[in-house]
Amino acid sequence: MVPLARALAAAGHEVAFATAADFCPRVEQAGFAAFPAGLSLPEQLEEAARRFPEQHGLPPGKARFQSFVPRMLGGVAAAPRARDLMAILREWRPDLLVHDETDFGGPVAAAVAGVPWADHSVGILRPLDMARLAGETSAPLREAEGVDVGSFGGLFRYLYLDVCPPSLQSPDIDRIDVAHAMQNAHIDTGDERLPAWIDDLPDLPTVYVSLGTLHQSANVFATILEGLGDEDLNVIVTIGAGNDPAELGPQPANVRVEGFIPQSALLPHCDAVINQGGTAILPILAHGLPLLILPQAANQFHNAEACVAAGVARELLPGDVAPDAVRAAVRALLEEPDHGDRARQVAREIDQMPGPEEGVRLLERLAAQRSPLTRDAALP
Repeated sequence: MVPLARALAAAGHEVAFATAADFCPRVEQAGFAAFPAGLSLPEQLEEAARRFPEQHGLPPGKARFQSFVPRMLGGVAAAPRARDLMAILREWRPDLLVHDETDFGGPVAAAVAGVPWADHSVGILRPLDMARLAGETSAPLREAEGVDVGSFGGLFRYLYLDVCPPSLQSPDIDRIDVAHAMQNAHIDTGDERLPAWIDDLPDLPTVYVSLGTLHQSANVFATILEGLGDEDLNVIVTIGAGNDPAELGPQPANVRVEGFIPQSALLPHCDAVINQGGTAILPILAHGLPLLILPQAANQFHNAEACVAAGVARELLPGDVAPDAVRAAVRALLEEPDHGDRARQVAREIDQMPGPEEGVRLLERLAAQRSPLTRDAALP
């Protein structure tokens, strides 16, 4: 959401974030005011596992994501977040609220405050049944507050900012009459310095390995490095700022392991990426890079499926991740032109999408109009 927030600020608007207390320092580092609101992700997961044990016990994959996650978001996370937000909105008095599509407390708080709200997507549209389930699970909260936010827990009521390029998007997007395209794939973290050794890399294909900020597994990293350590490649691995690269042990000369490198600065130096399939897929594809996706949890399985269908990626499910499989998949990405050609096509699609300035225009219109910003199609 940072590109949109920066565009709003550049247009003269006052912007603040509300997020879990442990994430507030990251928001402030990006230059915005931050209000603590709601539970942290570990608290959400712990309470959801206690409240929905039969769902939490499902193996990682699409079934667990589609049944457990909506219950966690609607039944656990929404109420504490909404109540904290209601207090913030009473004091701060914004003209509208922008929430990401996983936040079902935001629409309730906005409805109580009497302000419109907009949904900021995080990528590929999630199955609509997930939003329905989250809405059903959060119904007691809405009833307690005496508000109606619609059948989808507040999603798709006023404005849905769709950041997904058409080649990856679900056909269901055509059923959402308030969906408007807005790309946010080019994200400047504010710290674009690269390690000095980048300039000294051998003249070989460069593969970047990152499994995101959550659900990281040292075993998965070790398997990837076993598969690629003897290849004629530059392999750059980031394991997270809070982790010690020494934990992966000594590596061959072609492998560099770091805690953190700014992805937006590193991607122009890469030829392919190994990733878990989270929201980072869009910035990666914005650089025209093919992917090997190793989904671990959450929406990563859906994202991987969509990327494979679009021809921009190969996928290895958790049970298939082995050194030989990783090696073969990376060779295919680098040696067969189709994946790269299609990734560059998606990059062109992203470049043709309106940027965050279009989001500013839409939000300004929503604040003035205070009614849904519809397209042609209607959602039944």
